[in-house]
Amino acid sequence: MRRRRGIWVAVSVAATFVLLCCGLGGTVALTGLFGKQSTPATNPVGCGGKLASYGRLPQVSGYSQVQETRAYAIIQAGMKMKVPARGWVVAIATALQESSLHVYANDNPAYPLVVEHSMALPHDSVGHDHDSVGLFQQRPTAPEGEGGWGTVKELMDPATSAGKFYKKLLSLPGWQQLPVTVAAQMVQNSAFPDAYAKWESDATNIVNTLTNGAARGALTATATTSGTCAAAGEPAASGWVQPVKGPISSPFGPRGGFMHYGVDLAPPKGTPIVAAAGGLVITAKCDPDTGNCDTDGSMNTPGCGWYVEIKHADGVNTRYCHMIERPMVHVGQTVKVGQQLGKVGQSGNADGPHLHFEVHLHNDLSGNGAIDPVPFMRDKGAPVGGR
Repeated sequence: MRRRRGIWVAVSVAATFVLLCCGLGGTVALTGLFGKQSTPATNPVGCGGKLASYGRLPQVSGYSQVQETRAYAIIQAGMKMKVPARGWVVAIATALQESSLHVYANDNPAYPLVVEHSMALPHDSVGHDHDSVGLFQQRPTAPEGEGGWGTVKELMDPATSAGKFYKKLLSLPGWQQLPVTVAAQMVQNSAFPDAYAKWESDATNIVNTLTNGAARGALTATATTSGTCAAAGEPAASGWVQPVKGPISSPFGPRGGFMHYGVDLAPPKGTPIVAAAGGLVITAKCDPDTGNCDTDGSMNTPGCGWYVEIKHADGVNTRYCHMIERPMVHVGQTVKVGQQLGKVGQSGNADGPHLHFEVHLHNDLSGNGAIDPVPFMRDKGAPVGGR
């Protein structure tokens, strides 16, 4: 039996017209949108294997060449210490929050260093926190040798300060599976622990641009420039993984008077469903519209059945519908990438076992925030639709 939609939401004819003619960037051909099974996605070209030349750095949208050289130094320091590419993403996200990837006032390397412990330090042009300095706003060691990360001169050097950050990061058990904001906070002990989350996408993009896609490689790989993409079901250095291994049975998109806000993945009943990325569980329950979620649904059964929603970094949310039984996680729980949430089932609006998987941006779990999971996951190095 052909698996079809997960959650369908009715829209008006006028709204559908706007979506087709405007929301998709102009008039689109409807051929193939209805009832066509999607081709399984493949990994994008570029999963590492090449570090950009320092003198010819590719442009990262929204960032200056000076900022890119700081990120480049962070990556090089990580490579020297054999830190997996996931660590580069965590480090750059941290530096973006702490210093916007600046070191000197006005980013002038000739700015004189003040090497003694003093409040008159060469802080960033973007501000400072007390006597903290450098890319990671690390506090210097006191004159009597107590506390701190090192001398001012050391911390003002991007490679050295990055090395000190990595040393602490590598000492944390399971840091690679943690959300960026959790891993960064465990190193930094910031007064604003949630602030790092908003930089995860930018940090991933910077790493991919400067390394030809290393953040799409395997999460735990030490050969971080090998050029090998993460295998199906294996977390990528971006911190994302496909939620299940299975073919796409119904794609994202309009269906006449309805809109399918996710993609349906159809592995066998009982297949484990895992968190596509680390984050906070905000929903784990039976959809009230479904009623009894402990029996198989049909196309006449409303709702999502047993389902889970997770809030990730940078305003991204994911939704997992039609589980076979009560989810294995609870609201308020922080989950790691690849952690099991439940099993594939047929609860709710489903005519066969499958996972209905949605991705939403801007913390908007309505249809307005929904995007096609296929290109999003492909860009993360964790394409859906693979077996």
